[in-house]
Amino acid sequence: MKYISLIFFLIPTLIISQNVNTDSLPKNEFIEEYHKQLNIKLEVSNEKENYKLSFLDNIPVLSPNIGLRYAIGFNYRFLSLRLGIRPGLSDQSKNDKGDSDIFTMRVKLLFHDWSHRLEYNYIKGYYIKNTDDFTTKLADIMYHIQFPNMKTSTFSGTSAYKFNKNYSVKATESQTEIQIKSAGTLMPSIDYWFYKISDTQTYIDAQGNIIERDKHHKYQGINTIVNAGYYYTFVYRKNWYANVYAAPGIGIDFYQVKTLTPNEKLTNNNNDFVFSFQSGAAIGYNSKRYYFGADFHNRFTNQNYSKDQFQFSTSTNKFHIFIGYRFKPPKTVSKTIEIIEEKIPILKEDVNH
Repeated sequence: MKYISLIFFLIPTLIISQNVNTDSLPKNEFIEEYHKQLNIKLEVSNEKENYKLSFLDNIPVLSPNIGLRYAIGFNYRFLSLRLGIRPGLSDQSKNDKGDSDIFTMRVKLLFHDWSHRLEYNYIKGYYIKNTDDFTTKLADIMYHIQFPNMKTSTFSGTSAYKFNKNYSVKATESQTEIQIKSAGTLMPSIDYWFYKISDTQTYIDAQGNIIERDKHHKYQGINTIVNAGYYYTFVYRKNWYANVYAAPGIGIDFYQVKTLTPNEKLTNNNNDFVFSFQSGAAIGYNSKRYYFGADFHNRFTNQNYSKDQFQFSTSTNKFHIFIGYRFKPPKTVSKTIEIIEEKIPILKEDVNH
């Protein structure tokens, strides 16, 4: 996976080299820039990924034991960095659903035409949300069935290109710009995941007993989807906005399944066709000094499923509530970005469009 992760981080670098120099463009009447202002954003969301695996001849929905998630974002020029903050869990919740060890980091590289999102997620510790579906195989339920050692490592990303120069991706993604007139754009994109799922051998049943499975699986693979999206931002009195989008997509999932038993180890390579439909809406306020808002995202994925496979949750609803503030950046921040731009000149070309 270390070679895959290297490729993952190189993809945007190769793509952004296609940006053209836009220094000669006149000031855009649709967009107000705040690239020289650092802004810090606080977020609250319910964002998490669920999975489906084969277990006791049924299909459980596995989820990490986390409630609302908190994050802090730093946005300056082309760079947007988001760090997750782990929420605390009550003792009752840990007994019922187990504990989850979580690390997440998200980086966005936002340019005039291209935008890229890179994210790494590591989670250890899952529980079965639909434990009730296993009551015929397990006696009275005291706790949710837990997989305390189950680990997921996911590198994911999205690269998108906008066709309309009057539409601002940064106004809704990093708030380093303000959309001051309504505009929309076609914005095709490509989503990609490199994932690994392991350590599903041990589980804790509904009575709290630790059980070792005779047969379990490990999964890893690459999932790629090409989307055809349309995005539109309505602006009211310059500072208030509403954003909507829809993005159908098709792709393919290449994955490897290792089946482990006490006596043998089997490896199968497979692929599946994937259909995806993403949509969302956002409302907010964006002024010179501060901004706030909320957004909602839905992702539906139609993918074949068989007994010895795993599957991302077929339908995911996510929301974010955020508030942020702009101010003059410390010299250490501005100087660091300037050094990066000097080393990679194509980054600087896109800032002053």
